Amino acid sequence: MSGPPAGGLRVLLTNAWMDQPGGTESVIRDVALGLLRRGHRPTVYAPHLGDPARALFQLGVAVTEDLSTITEAPEVIHGQHFIPTAEALLHFPQTPAIQYCHGWQHWREAPAPFPQIHRYLAVDDTVRDRLLQMEGIAADRVETLYNTVDLARIPRRDPLSPKPGRALAFTKFKAQIPYLQEACRRRGLELDLLGAGADRLVLDPERELIRYDLVFATARMALEALCAGCAVIVCDSRGLADLVTTANFADLRRLNFGLRSLSRPVSVEALGQAIDRYDANESAQVAFAARRQASHGPMLDRLEAIYREAIAAPRPGPDEVRAGTQKFLRGALPRTRADGRWPWMHERAVMAARIEQLERELAEARAEALRLQA
Repeated sequence: MSGPPAGGLRVLLTNAWMDQPGGTESVIRDVALGLLRRGHRPTVYAPHLGDPARALFQLGVAVTEDLSTITEAPEVIHGQHFIPTAEALLHFPQTPAIQYCHGWQHWREAPAPFPQIHRYLAVDDTVRDRLLQMEGIAADRVETLYNTVDLARIPRRDPLSPKPGRALAFTKFKAQIPYLQEACRRRGLELDLLGAGADRLVLDPERELIRYDLVFATARMALEALCAGCAVIVCDSRGLADLVTTANFADLRRLNFGLRSLSRPVSVEALGQAIDRYDANESAQVAFAARRQASHGPMLDRLEAIYREAIAAPRPGPDEVRAGTQKFLRGALPRTRADGRWPWMHERAVMAARIEQLERELAEARAEALRLQA
């Protein structure tokens, strides 16, 4: 095997897909471009490619939907998602790996049980608990690496208005939107929608964010809005946290502005109270803290160190690899006639379309109820 050029590493990054903008797609983009700028040679694999993959390709990152096209083995695998991580390890069984886990519940975010994986990275304290308490991963193989943002990609908006004028719901959920619309209407706020929950996806949401004083968002979307200089209220259909302030920023970031922070039900009244706490000066201080603490550089420093630790670690023997492969197959493939985990793709697509239709109808009904109530 030939060595890396000028200290750079051949890194294979995997994702469930790269066909439309999303959270993990943004992580892959930022990591791949960050590695490229540092002299490494990233390659991105996903079984379904689209605009996000084409955007990476145009910037010089190799992308593929077929692992057999990679004729020079990677030195380390940066896995995201259960199945493509396993695919990469089965294709390159001698290559060490790390796996980045982003979700609390979804099956795609389960850890792949291969001994070649040197470290499992949790995006927040919640996911860390999943890995340690439910997935059986030893504590010395788990590390928390919070979300970061490539600040070169996130422009700073002009200073916030003393009173909020324009608001944005940046979300992948739908059910909370009628409550947001009514809370904003009562306070004379213009509300726009962005994200999968609004059926409006864009490759560069950061260029949209700087047009708004106030953003309703969770997870990485909330962090990007904070780094853009917006005031942010953390909420989605699962619940409401609060307006992000200097007092609660650290705790919310530890929870990735996500599930465990959404401790209150969404209501027009609770949203109105959060909107009323808007303070342009306070939000400017939060934006400063977000850009200082969530800068992409230190995360890339740590990733590079973990990659090199994985490469230097002893390789597992063939019996360990075989046992890991068997464990993966037992967990991933159907075991009985009634096991519906895999013969479900068509049925899932039909159900997802039906759920989306029902959510839309529910959102319209809630909006009508709120109008009648008003």
